[in-house]
Amino acid sequence: MVKKSAIFENKWFILGIGLLNLGFTICLCVFAYWTFFYTIEYVNLTIFAAVYSVISLLAGLIMYHTRNSPLTAVFCMANVAILFPVILMDWGNWGFIVPAFLVTVFGFFCCHMNDTIKTVMGTIYLLLYIIGGIAFFLLSTVFTASTVDTLIDSGISPSGDLRYHTLDQKNNAMGKTVVYIEPNRLDVDLGFIKLDTTIKRLIKQANNPIVLECEWDGAKLYINGMEHFDEEDYVTTKYGVKHYDFSSGTWTHTYFALDYPFMNLVNTVTEAIGNKLSESE
Repeated sequence: MVKKSAIFENKWFILGIGLLNLGFTICLCVFAYWTFFYTIEYVNLTIFAAVYSVISLLAGLIMYHTRNSPLTAVFCMANVAILFPVILMDWGNWGFIVPAFLVTVFGFFCCHMNDTIKTVMGTIYLLLYIIGGIAFFLLSTVFTASTVDTLIDSGISPSGDLRYHTLDQKNNAMGKTVVYIEPNRLDVDLGFIKLDTTIKRLIKQANNPIVLECEWDGAKLYINGMEHFDEEDYVTTKYGVKHYDFSSGTWTHTYFALDYPFMNLVNTVTEAIGNKLSESE
């Protein structure tokens, strides 16, 4: 028993085990990527919570056992910054945030980093979370319209490459009906959770009351009998493999939607000026 204990306390063994903390750091990076590019949908919340809790507990135990390792200290310091976008982008999804947050905070305080460095980094991170959180809140409330979206219709193109969603968006005014195009092959199914892509393009919007009837005809999408989208412009084939091309047109894949109130104001003013100029001619 003494020999086994000596092995577990050996500095080289602890240094090697400390590399496992890189796994948790990579997981946080993956989580940040998911929250930025996908909407997380739970297929089996019980299984996800059980697996996530076990992994978080193991990560915390490894951090505690290797708290004297320089590698653990570096990873634990970095985890606090990596977790920041996860909290901002997926705020309210507590089942996803809380375990990662507890392990990250525990690792930060238990690792044996230089006290001065830990104090400085802790202060910087605290300011980052406070100021960054306030700035993000202001941006998301000022530049993003507050709407209640109701799905009216959806349909997948005959090729299966793209799909459309028709939404009724209620806001403080009369609301409007919008049509979005999304890639249909970028969703990820991990069994107990699904990652739905947030990449989309607004192709039609109109103030209510209005009815927008969408219909695929081959690669083209028609809205109320008029062509509004051709998927051949955005789906290319290279070496026999299909690829999405989002370089042209206005596609979004971030937390913020296209429908900024400020941009709506700019478009309204631009249209009004254009109408006046056309009338003068």
